[in-house]
Amino acid sequence: MTSRETTRAVAAGAAAALTMGALAIFGAGVAGAAPGSISWDDGSSHFTRTISNTTPAVGDTITVTTKFERTSWTDEYIYNVKDRHHSCLTYVPGSAKMIGQSEYPVDNPEVNANEAYVRAAWGVTDWVVQSRPGFYRAPTFSVAYKVGQNCPRGTALTTGMDYGGSLGSGNYGDKGPSITIGTNPDTTTDSTTTLSPVSGATVGKATTLTAKVSPANAGGTITFKDGGTLIGAVQVGSDGTASTAWTPATAGERTVTAYYSGKGTVDASSDQKTVTVAPAGGNGGTGGGTGTGGGAGSLGSIFGS
Repeated sequence: MTSRETTRAVAAGAAAALTMGALAIFGAGVAGAAPGSISWDDGSSHFTRTISNTTPAVGDTITVTTKFERTSWTDEYIYNVKDRHHSCLTYVPGSAKMIGQSEYPVDNPEVNANEAYVRAAWGVTDWVVQSRPGFYRAPTFSVAYKVGQNCPRGTALTTGMDYGGSLGSGNYGDKGPSITIGTNPDTTTDSTTTLSPVSGATVGKATTLTAKVSPANAGGTITFKDGGTLIGAVQVGSDGTASTAWTPATAGERTVTAYYSGKGTVDASSDQKTVTVAPAGGNGGTGGGTGTGGGAGSLGSIFGS
């Protein structure tokens, strides 16, 4: 690190400003994700690190990005970036990339599972950070991880990054944001899904399907299906219920299933009803034949692989 850059490194901690996202979004198969970002200045360098979901569940995939910006007219070239993460997170092969005006995958990043980092390096003039009249460049390094079964629950797990460039180097291995997985470090909770009886089902007529999950405040998603046909996926409300409209296309007996995704340490479950659908203009039948499942392992026969 140059002497000028040493000064900026000392001030880095005091300049950090954390902004945790409270926005609920739908990510890659994740309902209710909580993204988080942190920004800080170090001399004339400005950094922003963002994690797509800071409260993931085991098996979820999260994306971590680091954006590089300048607050002076002096350009800086990025030589390498080392993204640091908890050892229970597994690098998703092929996910490392640098993003500028387009996305540029990193062919052979250094993945060190023991020291828990992913490192990428480039030529000395490949990636420039600029902020001056007519020239603005803010490259972003992106990498994805899968959350492992061995991740501690209910504990803030630190993340960070180091980098080297034409103006020196920066070491921010515990800068953040942190992630917290689950709420119970030792146990999982069984769930029960109950699909309400379905009456009045008629071809071409909208019928409301309602399912309720216990425990009610677990969150997650209920997916409704007519046999193997998707009807809709609905986020569970705070009271544990989810509803959607179903318009049957054919008459006769149908198997309607409500599948609860599970959330955090709460397991998946399902329930199904056999519903008699009346022809258009007829009187719909009432569903019966319930079958409640308390766990994701019994659902393969319903939804396939």
